[in-house]
Amino acid sequence: MSAGDSPVTRTVPQAPPSQLPMGGTYRLTVRHIFLASAFVLLLLAVVIPNSLPIPTAAMMGLTCLFALPGFRFGQGIRNLLTLYIYGVIVSIIYLIVGGMHDAPLVGLAQIAAVYIVSPLAWILIADGLCRYLDMDRLIEWFVMLTLLCAASVALFFYLFLRHGASAVAFFFEGANVNLNEGFSGATMHVYGSMIFLAGGFFSSPELIKHRVLRFALLGMLFICALTSGRSALILSVPTGFVLGMLLSSRTVGHAKTSVITRTVRYGLPLTIAVVAVLFLLQAYTKISLPVVINAVTSKVASGGGDARSQMGASLYAGILENGGLGSGHGVGVRFVSDALHPWRYELVWLATLYRVGLLGTIIYVLPFFLYVAWVVKLAISCRLTSAQKFMFSGFVCAFLGTNTNPYIEAFSLQWMYAIPLVAMFVEYPMILKRMPK
Repeated sequence: MSAGDSPVTRTVPQAPPSQLPMGGTYRLTVRHIFLASAFVLLLLAVVIPNSLPIPTAAMMGLTCLFALPGFRFGQGIRNLLTLYIYGVIVSIIYLIVGGMHDAPLVGLAQIAAVYIVSPLAWILIADGLCRYLDMDRLIEWFVMLTLLCAASVALFFYLFLRHGASAVAFFFEGANVNLNEGFSGATMHVYGSMIFLAGGFFSSPELIKHRVLRFALLGMLFICALTSGRSALILSVPTGFVLGMLLSSRTVGHAKTSVITRTVRYGLPLTIAVVAVLFLLQAYTKISLPVVINAVTSKVASGGGDARSQMGASLYAGILENGGLGSGHGVGVRFVSDALHPWRYELVWLATLYRVGLLGTIIYVLPFFLYVAWVVKLAISCRLTSAQKFMFSGFVCAFLGTNTNPYIEAFSLQWMYAIPLVAMFVEYPMILKRMPK
């Protein structure tokens, strides 16, 4: 090149995303594989929980592994993992105490899996869902899963009534359906999932964008609740609706709407769905709404029925005997609710107080307390999103359900508690930074 020549600048073309080096392609592939495995896991855990425990556990482990490459220790997840470690310490101490009180080894092993291994797996999986999938998209997944849940309930009733209990053994071993004197009840694991889904969608129907689908899905949930015979599921419908009405005025984008507008927007779709369902049930079935309501109120007034009342009295006596210090995991009281697993009790939090004492119970509950406090704080400042309202309402209904059924101790149903919790712990530090000081 001569002294008079000007230098030539050459631009190197950038490769498109599909032709990125190994690292970029690897991250993209892991994301897609994680989301695919997470959806399959949710199919197993939401639609047919406890029906295929071994495949569900294997899918949990696989999905957890796919979540690890993109895992980041942000402030929120660090806080949650710290609380988790405190809970693990409590679990280990009281597993040792239970062993000293002759708790069966199989019980100790199951409790270690449910209280230590499974929650960590769900935290990692939920963090991956928050990282790779925004909450609105995840709720779209829940819409599809809810439709499948309702279809499984319809299939269960059809097969049982046509072919008997053996035809539905896949859904529930020893299944039963009660259709007597205007009442309807069935034994299905999916009702546990539907407590969360009913609470969420009846609080936030606006998240279902298509209007016809919104009416249809709310109607399906209402039918499934009325025909389930499960008080917790039936009560999740009005609980979700009330939470939605209370929080709608504190939700981002809806804070300035009038009471009439909110009533039309939230109350009208629900009213139409409920009235349509009641008309169909009255016209084509023998199910009576007054009979169902009477059964639910009687059960609630009696503390969950005679068996749960006896269980509660026995657990209270055990708590007084150990002075609130805890008798250990895997240890049962005089009242046995499950002959095969005598350490299991449906009154989860009362049983927890008996097992790990007052301090241990407070440590277990602390993450949930912080979650509720943060949601209330966001609602007061009108920064609560519709997705957060959905998650919170579903969580509240599922948490209340633990007072009558041990859903939180079933590894396949712990997603109802982990996903809302992780989503808030991940999001709240970022929301806090944006809030005016």
